[in-house]
Amino acid sequence: MARTSRKKNKQLLGRPPAGKGGVAVTKDYVQTTLRLDMATKELLDALTRLLGRSQREVAGDALILYARRLRVSDQELLAGLLHRKG
Repeated sequence: MARTSRKKNKQLLGRPPAGKGGVAVTKDYVQTTLRLDMATKELLDALTRLLGRSQREVAGDALILYARRLRVSDQELLAGLLHRKG
């Protein structure tokens, strides 16, 4: 009986590299977990597709815009919280 050789598919184990072309260095970012309702998750997914940006970028920009729209008194409190150690 002749043995047939199969061409082996060489697959890398684990997750593929992040970012376009696999060049994003994710170790420079803190990891967090959010629980979102389905409508909010669908909105986030749609925005990432529309803008061609990562969820991290879209969510980060949204938080920055949210903070900028706070009342001045709340922005001052937020600045104090951000400058605290620990």
